[in-house]
Amino acid sequence: MRTRHARNLHAASVMEAAIPAYDAAILAATPEQREAARRWYALAGSFSRALAYAAGWSNEAAACVVSAFSPRVRWDTNLRKALAFACGETPKGLRAHVAAAHRGIACGFSGLRALKTHNFARAIAGDSSAVVIDVWMCRIGGLAKEAPNTTEYRALADAVRRVADAHGLPHAEAQALIWVVGRGSAD
Repeated sequence: MRTRHARNLHAASVMEAAIPAYDAAILAATPEQREAARRWYALAGSFSRALAYAAGWSNEAAACVVSAFSPRVRWDTNLRKALAFACGETPKGLRAHVAAAHRGIACGFSGLRALKTHNFARAIAGDSSAVVIDVWMCRIGGLAKEAPNTTEYRALADAVRRVADAHGLPHAEAQALIWVVGRGSAD
C-alpha cells in the first residue's frame, strides 16, 4: 500500500506529464474540432432529455443510464443501448452496466460508483465543471495504462481543469476538445 506522500508524488507527476499533452491538443485543434467539442455535451444532453421524457425519468436518471452503457463502446452503440434499456429491453453486454443503469434511475448520480461514469453523467446533464477521464484521455495524457486508479483519475482531471482555465474554456468542453483532437473524431 502506498503512503499518502507517495500517492501525492505520483499524482503530481501524472498531472505534470498530462498538462503539456492536453495543452498541445487544444492548441492543435481545428475550428471544426473546436465546434464539435463545443456542441458535444449539448447534443448528448438533448438525447438524454428526450430519453428522460420518453421513459418518464428525470434528466439526471436518463444521463445516468446513458453513462452506464458508455464504457468501451462507440457513441452510437451507447445511445442504442440506452434507448433499448428505456424501452424495457436488457441490452447485450456486461451485467454491471445494466446494474449501474438501474442504480442511476433509483439514486441519480450517486448510483454511479465509477468516477468515469459518474462524471460523464454529470457532464451529459449539463455540469460544465465535470471532467471525464476515459481510455482516450489516459492515452492523450501519457498515462501508461488505460484504466486509471482514483489518484490518477483525479490527477488527469486536475490537468484538464488547469489547461481549460488557461484557455478560458469550461472544463467539460476542454475535455471534449482534447478527446476529439486526440481521437481524431467526435464519434
